[in-house]
Amino acid sequence: MNQKTARFDFIGKRKIWFIISLVAVLLGVTGYFIQGGFNFGIDFLGGSLIEVEFDGNTDVGQIRDVLEETGYGSSIIQQTDDNKYIIRIKAEELGKSLEIEEKARILDALDEGVGINPVLLQDRTVNPGFGSILIRNALMAMAISLAGILIYVWIRFEFRFGATAIVTLAHDVLITLGVYAILNREINTSTIAALLTIIGYSLNDTIVVFDRIRENTPKSRSLGYSTIVNQSVNVTLSRSINTSLTSLFPVILLLILGTTALKDFALALTIGIITGTYSSIFFASPLLVVWNNRFSKYKK
Repeated sequence: MNQKTARFDFIGKRKIWFIISLVAVLLGVTGYFIQGGFNFGIDFLGGSLIEVEFDGNTDVGQIRDVLEETGYGSSIIQQTDDNKYIIRIKAEELGKSLEIEEKARILDALDEGVGINPVLLQDRTVNPGFGSILIRNALMAMAISLAGILIYVWIRFEFRFGATAIVTLAHDVLITLGVYAILNREINTSTIAALLTIIGYSLNDTIVVFDRIRENTPKSRSLGYSTIVNQSVNVTLSRSINTSLTSLFPVILLLILGTTALKDFALALTIGIITGTYSSIFFASPLLVVWNNRFSKYKK
């Protein structure tokens, strides 16, 4: 490896990348407060969800007028496609799960008032108590994943690599959740599955870069650690970009052509792949250099 390998000065411009990451996270936090929190789906809050296809053109106002007549005017109505709408009734509005007879009454009112396809595209009901169990299990899964990753990277490399990888993964998850908050997109079990997938994808990309840095670290005595890290990122740059593009193409197709559930999953993956690629190149390695410069034993 020689100086010509370093085509781009990623490490020298690390302050710029850190500012971009900080702004992205702060935008997500701002969106969270503006929207009044995350838009959790019935998987977590409990309640009932139906997706209906109407016979002709309609709008949210017409649907809400019909629902108000049935006593569910505060339901959340979301258009998913032409003439297709999701109607979500939260558990606190129901007092209990939506009974079959009550659901039939709502559908009859919609059919009479607007006209619907009798075959429901989605039909789900979740008990309110089950939502709290899902939230606890989701947080536990995330915590176990991060702890396992820290131990694995610590054993394979060094603690500084593991700690940097964890901060990088947290960076990716926060930005993904921030985009969901800004867009007010529903967070459901598909989103949690996507977040866990993002953690695995981002870690894999980061490990490739870290592995090259570890191989070249012995040369840092003559070239300096920052130079070695910068050259290592440049060497793995084409691999990171090509892998990300290959992964992104089918996910974007799912985002465009998939069902509502698949689109929710694909949206999180799309954000995560882009963020994970960015962090492995512009965030993780510069952060490792900052860590290295912070402690005297690594400077030596």
